[in-house]
Amino acid sequence: MDAFAYPIFAYSALRTLQFRLQERFLNRALRLIPGVQGNLVHQDHLLPRTLEIQLRNQLLSLLINDAKNIREGIYPVSVLRPESPKTHLTRIPKILFDGFKIHRRRSKKISKDFSKLTKTFLDDVPDYFKRNFHFQTDGYLAESSADLYEHQVELLFAGAADAMRRLFLPLLHKHIEQSQFTALEVAAGTGRATRFMRLAFPKAKITCSDVSYPYLKHAQKKLRDLHRIDFIQANAEKLPFETDSFDVLYSVFLFHELPPEARKKVLTESLRVLKPGGYLAFVDSIQLHDFPEAQPALENFPVDFHEPFFKSYTKKPMEELLKEAGFEIIESTWGFLSKGILAQKKAPKSKPGASAIRHRK
Repeated sequence: MDAFAYPIFAYSALRTLQFRLQERFLNRALRLIPGVQGNLVHQDHLLPRTLEIQLRNQLLSLLINDAKNIREGIYPVSVLRPESPKTHLTRIPKILFDGFKIHRRRSKKISKDFSKLTKTFLDDVPDYFKRNFHFQTDGYLAESSADLYEHQVELLFAGAADAMRRLFLPLLHKHIEQSQFTALEVAAGTGRATRFMRLAFPKAKITCSDVSYPYLKHAQKKLRDLHRIDFIQANAEKLPFETDSFDVLYSVFLFHELPPEARKKVLTESLRVLKPGGYLAFVDSIQLHDFPEAQPALENFPVDFHEPFFKSYTKKPMEELLKEAGFEIIESTWGFLSKGILAQKKAPKSKPGASAIRHRK
């Protein structure tokens, strides 16, 4: 790691430490509430010492590679731009209060608990989406939930969530020249990945989609400082776009939250809306075949959270699903607890209208 990358790594390492300290503080504060046991973002499962060391080393490697990607210009240093300290700190009491409600749902195994306002959005989403993923308040169907989501995920992954989200960008950068291509994010959530996509590819025309109206509205607010981004509410299983519409389709942390049949439908739809020669890039959790030693951590995750489809996700390699759907896998990578995959919709030799992307050679 050279002199330019080291300060970036140091900043990311300090950010990781900050979230680790926040987690410890919130865990202790939560236990002061009568009747509460366990932790804010996970239970008290003890992982094998060798696995803990491996995960710590992989976390450091992820941060080092992230710093190198910034140094090499794959994405700018502005991807690290922090939110204001006031906004960050005033969210902590909300996370603590929500932690108490999460504990209550977890202890009582309540996974379909919605406020009156949130219930008005239930008709917009498929049945498997009508639940409190992670036992969080109102699931993915409230702006109040969206406001806490990124912070809560960083607490879960020790401040490494953003670096994991960016895993797909170097894969795209290696194969696409900087050009005016069209890109679609499915399951955009709070729009964090679209921010990184826009910063990495400033000339791209991006469409940001999500099945949750409240989360999509939150993403629109969070990305209002960026240009050439459209927003549309859409189910990834049935996208409202014509065939051969986009040069790039990307998603982050989507497939592990889908039942098996929905995963296949999303890949089929992704193939349909991509132009011939277009790319599918995504980041999601590692699977058992990627890192067998991580089995204890992967088994504990759906126990700690309400993740009913995670177990099936870990067992069926996404690489196999991609090939079955008709994609050609170009490249893959992984860092810490996530992996990124780049796949391509091959263009028939005689078919006109292929993707306008300028491919790197």
